[in-house]
Amino acid sequence: MRNVQIIFSVIIAVLLLPACEHSSKTQVLYVNFNYLGIRDGKAVKFYKTKDQVTWRYNPTREFVSPRNFDDAFYFVGPFIGIRTGKTVKFYETNPQGTWAYGPGRDFTSPGDVDGVFRYNPNLLGVWHGKTIKFYQAHENGTWSKSIIKDFVDADDIDGVFNPNGSDIAVRVGRTARFYSLDAHGNWTHIPGRDFTSPGPVDYMFYLETGSIGVVNDRNIKFYQVNENGAWTYKAGQDFNF
Repeated sequence: MRNVQIIFSVIIAVLLLPACEHSSKTQVLYVNFNYLGIRDGKAVKFYKTKDQVTWRYNPTREFVSPRNFDDAFYFVGPFIGIRTGKTVKFYETNPQGTWAYGPGRDFTSPGDVDGVFRYNPNLLGVWHGKTIKFYQAHENGTWSKSIIKDFVDADDIDGVFNPNGSDIAVRVGRTARFYSLDAHGNWTHIPGRDFTSPGPVDYMFYLETGSIGVVNDRNIKFYQVNENGAWTYKAGQDFNF
């Protein structure tokens, strides 16, 4: 009887594995100066601000995926990207806030994927382990490997974002290090700009205001860099959702 119970338990565990495949972690999509999108299960809920301090939920903008997914990110204009496994599908919103799948734009990574981010309006960055590869979009909806050189870190990467221009910020643990391309197309560390969160990090993102947002549980803390490269906590501006 005991052996039967053990076998039954193993079968149940195997059957449950596909359901646990997709991440439901908190992710934040910084859309522009006025909007943040926050992932909540299969949904992305949007919050609007007028002063970068008070964020109000806007129910007319909510996106709900028809299936579980691994990542959500803002791409460009009215588009967001939704990744499931190796494939990203793009969804577009209209002025009324209705979302629709944009066929003919799908991106499928040829290799394994830990995460995807928007590098610029025509490029995606895809990271797996210690490496980031870049892929170029074409007018006919196809994708190809970019001429931008792969970025290889010394440690496994936890997150990446594009702060501006051709720069990237690579997060390992609580620290984001900033890199730029030199004249020869090689990735070089930008000294004096590293950011280390004083507290735990579930997710990290960059705002066009020059701030970094650090997500832990259901709280976002914001940090601002000064002209000397020092980061300071923006007291009184936490966003709890």
